[in-house]
Formats: sequence, structure tokens, C-alpha cells
Amino acid sequence: MIRTRFGALIAATMLVVSACGSSTATTAPSAASSAASTSAASQAASTAPSAAASTAPSGGTPVNGGTMIFGSASDPSTLDAILIQDGESFRIAQQIYETLIKLKPGTASDLEPGLAKSWDVSPDGLTYTFHLQTGVMFTDGTPFNADAAIYNVNRWKNLPEPLQGSDYYDITVFGGYGADSLISSVNKIDDSTFSITLKSPKADFLTAMTLAPFGMQSPTALQKYNADLAPTDPKNTYWQTAPTGTGPFMFKEFVPGDHYTIVKNPNYWDPANAAHLDSVVFKPIADSANRLAALKSGTVDIIDFVDANQLNDVKSDNTLQLLMRSPLAIGKYAFNQTQKPFNDLKVREAAAYAIDKQALVSAFFPGLGTVADSDLINTFPAYEPNQTITGYDPQKAKDLLASSTCPAPCSIDFWYPDNTSRPYMVDPKGEFEAIRQMLEAVGFKVNPQHKDWHGGYLTAEANGQYPSFFIGWIYDYGDPADGPGLFYATSTAKCNGVSYTTPHNCEFGEDNPAVAAAMAKAIAEPDAATRTQDWKDAMKLINADVPDVPLVWAGSALGASTSIHGYIPSPTQSEYFNLVWKSNS
Repeated sequence: MIRTRFGALIAATMLVVSACGSSTATTAPSAASSAASTSAASQAASTAPSAAASTAPSGGTPVNGGTMIFGSASDPSTLDAILIQDGESFRIAQQIYETLIKLKPGTASDLEPGLAKSWDVSPDGLTYTFHLQTGVMFTDGTPFNADAAIYNVNRWKNLPEPLQGSDYYDITVFGGYGADSLISSVNKIDDSTFSITLKSPKADFLTAMTLAPFGMQSPTALQKYNADLAPTDPKNTYWQTAPTGTGPFMFKEFVPGDHYTIVKNPNYWDPANAAHLDSVVFKPIADSANRLAALKSGTVDIIDFVDANQLNDVKSDNTLQLLMRSPLAIGKYAFNQTQKPFNDLKVREAAAYAIDKQALVSAFFPGLGTVADSDLINTFPAYEPNQTITGYDPQKAKDLLASSTCPAPCSIDFWYPDNTSRPYMVDPKGEFEAIRQMLEAVGFKVNPQHKDWHGGYLTAEANGQYPSFFIGWIYDYGDPADGPGLFYATSTAKCNGVSYTTPHNCEFGEDNPAVAAAMAKAIAEPDAATRTQDWKDAMKLINADVPDVPLVWAGSALGASTSIHGYIPSPTQSEYFNLVWKSNS
């Protein structure tokens, strides 16, 4: 089906393809949001289409019991929380692990208590004191308390060397390991209270703590199942056999390529929010057409990433419902500036001018995407229109390439993933072929390179192994710190096996000191208005460097049987299955 759409677009003539200041004590979402200085996120989410309008019908009083079968795009990559990078792993992790703080369902930045019932922020914005829920147990019987929380935080800070390179969020949020980490110290106050002290202010720190990779895991299970050994070590069986959290669901079984099953936690610490469903089975179905067929046949109850051209099909079926997420994803064709020929700005600019984004969005994202010109979606207060690359101009692309260090035919490696579908990258191979023609039309010679999404694509990409590549981002919360602040962060971690003497950006090789300084200023600024302007200033510098070609700002849609109730779509995909229940009709 994708090939048919792609072929029609070629015939038409051409495609385009389409992620503080004052002391604060809080137990309420509104106060927590204030402490986190995430007003940008709220504004971004509020100006997008309402997710609440398309949530599952209430259907009356929730019914307990039953199994929901979820048609996902692929297996999870890992369920060792701190190593998670991909959406399919996030989806499951959010059901079995819990974070200190969580996002209010359906929002991008409204904070609620999680395993921390309240928290205080010191006047200098450096020390965060967490007051923990009491009487909480991991599903293996290990108590969750200050000692368990500190074990997890220290593991983030001092990630064992065999795991380094397989992680993402800890290194991008905290900037390094050990002495190079943003975390200065972690201190126990009593059994239900501990604190984290940072080296410098980070205005989005509390919101970052909602991320699934910072979910609390049982120290007992991590040690028993050798989670600190290399992910490829056969002795490390943790996430495949015993991922252990405190959540409303717990692990039951994983059969790669067939299903991943979680079941209701019978001893969940918060009875008012216990799961209604007895179990959830995740069935990997890579092709979107096959996912929809499985939904229509009743083989699965719900699917994610409904293809844009399938929206009307779902809407017109009275046995199905469409659940829409507000746009909070960015898809892009990116470069690593440490690799030739993309160390030359003119080559990057030539590639950017060669791509007809509108053709790509029309072909692959009808009804779900709009043309992007920035890593920040245009509903963000800090959005800054791109003044460096001003549109589609193949002649300008040819002229830039001719005057560059790589004149035509300029040979480049272009990487794309196999066996995945993401909101920002619905058909990687089809989109690659579309952009390939555009690039070759202006003088590039494109060498196709591809790797399985779960076969090392993300790890190699994050480590800077690819000269040019497809990547994207579903914002974890609506703040630039979770977008550009992560993409272009520098750290002292090894990149592609190379150690750098100064902090380096592995993924894009974006090592402009002015960019780093501008982002650091924005991330540390507690005042929302000042911070918004700081991010605008940073985005001007980032856009001028052309680290990537933003292609599409994308929303996404789920399709579900009308028997599914209580599912609240989230622009960040932070969706809680304990709220979901299943009726007989």
C-alpha cells in the first residue's frame, strides 16, 4: 500500500518525507508545574487539538476483568528502564514502573505526585527533597523506600560501564557519569525522605523526572538478574524475565516476535488507582495495514500509529473509535557534523534546500502532519521560524553543492531503519526513496544504508556512527529542554568508541560553543518569560548550523474497538492502562 502511494507521488512529480527560583513545596499538580517552570509545555499542548475530545467513551461504570490485546508496531527494545529509548518500550514501562512524579493523564506538562507524594525545592534551585509514599512494595516483595530510591538514582549517575552507550536519557539529562554528572549528591534523610542536589540549576528537572527511564526498579531484581552486565551478555536476563517495578501491572511473559504480557498487580499500593484489566498482551505487528486488519477482525482490541490514509476507514466503522493525539512529534533527516562531507555547512544546506517537504507531508502524513522548519513545534512559545533554510529551492541546492567541498556527484551514506513505524516516520523506506530522488536531482549520489530498528539502529545513531540518517522525536514533555536540550547536549561519554577531551555531542556532532552556552542559559533560567526568549535565541543559533532538516510536525492516532473505555491519549504517549476497562460490547 505504501508503494502504491509512493508511486503515485513520483508520477505526480515529487515526494517529500516526512520529536526554582523560590522555595517550593507541593503535593498538587499545579504547584508542581510551577516549580518545574514548564509553562511552555502547557501552552504548546493547549494550542494543539484537544486530546480529551477524542478519548474513549466512558460507557458507564468501569468493569473489572478481561484482557486487552494491543497491536503495537514492534517488540520493546528493553525494559531496563534507564536504557529505554523507544516508544514501544516506553509504553510497557509506564505500566510496570512508576516515577517519583508523573504527568497528569492527557497533558504534556501538568505534574502529579507519583512515588513521591510531595517535594520541596531549595531557594537556589539546586536541592530537591522528595517525600515518598509509604507502604509501597515492588512486585518481588522488596520495600520501596529512600534506600531503594537512592539505589536507582545512583545507578543513573554511575551507570555501569557495560551499559554505557546503550542508554540515552541519563546521559542527555545529566550530562555525564560519575563526577561528570549534573547530580552532585544523593542523600537519605529518613526512610521515606531523600534529596537530590544538582551542580547547577535545571528548570525542567522535576518534569524530566516523569520520564519512564527514571522509573524505580527493584534493587533486588536488578542484582539477582545481572542487569548491570552488558545487554548482550546471556547472564543478563533482567528485562526479558523479571523487570520489576511498583506499578499497577507487572511482568508475566515475553515471547520475542509474538507477544509481551503484563498482568494486574494484585498488591498494588494505591487501591483507588488499581488496574481494571486483568492483563494486557502486546502483539507486534509491523505493517500498519496488517495492524488495521487485526483490529477490524477483532484479533486485537486497540492499535497505535493508524496510517494517515486509514483515518476515514476507522471513522466510518461503527464498531471502532479513533483516538487522536495532539501533535508533539518531530521527524527529520539529520547529519553528523564530525563525518564528511557533512562537516561542511554548504553540504548540509544543499541537502536542506533539495527536499520538498510539502510533497512528503502530503504523501505520507495527510491529516496527521504539517511541514516543519524547526525542532520546536510552532505551538511552542519559544518557536522561532527558520531564517537559515527558507524553503524548497533545488537550484540553490545545486549552487551550494557546486561551491562546497563535495561537488556533484557528492557521495553520501543515508541510513534509515527497518521494521518500525513511528508517528514522525510512518514508512522509513518509502520516505527514504522519496528523499533519495530529491537529493540525487541536485547532485548527490545516495548510498542506501539500513539496519533493523531493534537491531542496533538507535544505539549506532545515538553514538554518532551515521553520516546522515532518519530520526525523530516524540516529546516526553512539552519543553524545549526535552527537545533541542537533549538533541544537542554535550557530554564526556565516548562516541563511536572515541573519547573526547572536551564535552562532545555524539548524535549530531553539534559542538558549537555558542549553542551549548545558549541552551545552558535557557535550561537554568527559572523565569518562564526570560526562558522563552533564551530558547528563541538558542534556536536561531541551532537553525544557522543546520544540524538536521526538520521534515514534519506529526500527531498520531490510535484505533480501538468500542469495547475499550477510559483510554486517555497523550501528546507525549504517556498513557496509563490502569484507567482502561473493557466492556462486552
